[in-house]
Amino acid sequence: VFFQVRITHEASFYSLSRSWLRNGAHEGIQVRHHFVETLKPLPKPLPLDLMEASEEPPDEDKEDEESVKELSEKDLLKRHIETLRFLSLFFVNSLVSLPFPRPDQIELLMAFKNEFPILKCDFKELPNSEQKTKYWTSKDVKSFDGVVFDNETGVVTKLDLGGACLSGSLSANSSLFRLHHLRYLDLSLNYFESFSFLPELGNLTNLEVLRLSYMRLAGEIPSSFSSLNRLTELRLAGNKLIGSFSPLFNLSKLSSLNLDDNLFSGEVPCSLLTMPFLSSLHLSQNHLIDSLETMNCSSSSKLEELYLSYNRLSGRILEPLSKLTNLKFLDLSFQNTTDPINCVSMGFKSLEILVLTGTSISKLNTGSPNLDMLYLDNCSINEFPTFIKNLKKLGTLRIANNRLKGKVPKWLLALPSLRGLFLSHNSLDGVEGSPKMLLNSSLAVLDLRSNAFKGSLPLISPGLCVVLASNNSFTGDIPLSLCNQSYIPILDLSHNNFSGSIPRCLFTMVKDMDLRNNNLTGTLPEIFDKTCSMTTLDFSHNQITGKLPRSLTNCVDLKVLNMEGNRIADTFPFWLKDLPNLKVMVLRSNKFHGPIYSPQHPLSFPHLQIVDISRNKFTGRLPHDYFVNWSTTLITTPQEETELYYMGEGTMYDYYPSMYLRNKGINMELEKILDTYTAIDFSENKLGGQIPESISLLKSLIVLDLSSNDFSGHIPSSWANLTNLESLDLSRNQLSGKIPQELATLSFLE
Repeated sequence: VFFQVRITHEASFYSLSRSWLRNGAHEGIQVRHHFVETLKPLPKPLPLDLMEASEEPPDEDKEDEESVKELSEKDLLKRHIETLRFLSLFFVNSLVSLPFPRPDQIELLMAFKNEFPILKCDFKELPNSEQKTKYWTSKDVKSFDGVVFDNETGVVTKLDLGGACLSGSLSANSSLFRLHHLRYLDLSLNYFESFSFLPELGNLTNLEVLRLSYMRLAGEIPSSFSSLNRLTELRLAGNKLIGSFSPLFNLSKLSSLNLDDNLFSGEVPCSLLTMPFLSSLHLSQNHLIDSLETMNCSSSSKLEELYLSYNRLSGRILEPLSKLTNLKFLDLSFQNTTDPINCVSMGFKSLEILVLTGTSISKLNTGSPNLDMLYLDNCSINEFPTFIKNLKKLGTLRIANNRLKGKVPKWLLALPSLRGLFLSHNSLDGVEGSPKMLLNSSLAVLDLRSNAFKGSLPLISPGLCVVLASNNSFTGDIPLSLCNQSYIPILDLSHNNFSGSIPRCLFTMVKDMDLRNNNLTGTLPEIFDKTCSMTTLDFSHNQITGKLPRSLTNCVDLKVLNMEGNRIADTFPFWLKDLPNLKVMVLRSNKFHGPIYSPQHPLSFPHLQIVDISRNKFTGRLPHDYFVNWSTTLITTPQEETELYYMGEGTMYDYYPSMYLRNKGINMELEKILDTYTAIDFSENKLGGQIPESISLLKSLIVLDLSSNDFSGHIPSSWANLTNLESLDLSRNQLSGKIPQELATLSFLE
């Protein structure tokens, strides 16, 4: 035990320690030594500087200070030694008396560990999985990852084993049910065999938090659950539960309940909506229908969040729900019903977020003056709801994928708090008022994609930072007013008719820039510096000339570079191998020329997975080891994917890089690029010599196109290692010999 002691000229160590003892020991220290048995532990005393600043310090403290001043140095030293001796005895005895986990609790934990000897982890599906029980040992208390022991009694109060890779069966006689002091239990996201809900869970009556999501539970909630009346949070999402909610009605302290993604059917009972302290209720992805009982629910509910998406609720449900006066968040999206929502006026005085995406709407008026976010995507709406005019606090409006046409109304753009406006996939063709209408708006995000806008891009306010306007008929120059922005995370003006050169300012202020399929001209400037934060640069299918700027090497975050279909005349960009995050490089259909191999510049793209240099004038031979040092993404055998992820996924703006690709002789557009998609296209150049046998190292390769070149020699039999290959084109070359029989093992090849 080490002590750090501060003795100032204003207070002696003796008086300080005496004050400390008089005001109580430090939190967590149990006072049991016989010297201080009579002391009553109190909260930790104020710091010295605050004690000294007290307006009325205790008289005893003053006496201490005065008496110390009269002591000789010898007596003062003696007093200090006595105090140190006292404190050392106090701390040693206190530390010895600290509580230790009870042996019976350790025994129960080890028994629970042995019930699940097989730990099954799928880090691709659950990247945060952790084999917590694997290293539990009775010899080291610190090894019990996910376990919390009570400081005073030594019992287990918390067992956090969510995503702990447990695999097997949880039996009725499990040692888990003998941990009677548990207040927190999380067994979610494990690999338990499907089983009925175990009523023994009702024996853990001290539970305050219970998380059993995605455990393959089946059947009804057992009646024994009604004894868990201390629960404040219950999560049962992602199971196969059916039947009644009644065992939950006795949980009077429950504030958060999640029953998403189950098989509950029938009506939504008022008793559930009006539980005394329930503030958050998740019932999405079930088979619930409207309830006559719900129509008569009282306004006594304390619910603030209600999730009801993906059920079978009709438009009638809004009226009774509007009586829930404390409701702030309501999700009624994707209701599988033919009865549209048709409510002219409702309560919802506290509602801040309303999600109706994918639910048919005829007429709507929420009546909530506090509404901040309104989601009306894919609701079959053919005109802007006029009640929105009165939503002075509205910050986000999503009304995409509807039947809107004509002009965007002035009153909508004039809403004082509107920050995000999403209008994509409608038939809108302009903005009411002058082209300067957007200059004074409060917008930060504007999504006009896939409409019928034409003419010049409207002038935008300096606060606008995300501009999505692809798939329209905008013409003219890209407006210089964009240079008034300080930073633009996403600029998507693709698939329009913009002409002229690209404003230089955009190259230093845009992160994801997509200008493909326009009529842009000019060259790319050499202005990229160390501050470059660009991740996507797509100028494909324009009329850009000149060379690729070498300063692109400063853009270390660049993932997608697409220059297809321009007039760039340059040599192969060996220097791009210095970009550590580059995944996609498309130089197709330009005027690139010269060799793609140089002994001075060995290629080692760390993460490159798609490279297309087809339809250029590249020449020369490739050594047999050409692909040896290529990206680890191409060389590593891919793991089986349980979910599909796309490049760009994770942004709230639904922007994804895209590209054209030749696959099995067909040109197709990848509107989204799979994060695991791999392709090499060297076709339609003048490459010669033997095909590098090192291609066989690219185990994750899906598309390989070497057609229309001057390759000669045999097809390597080692290509049988390309077990993920789905498309192979070697046509129009000078190859000879037989096709290796080993290639017949490539089952995906067509």
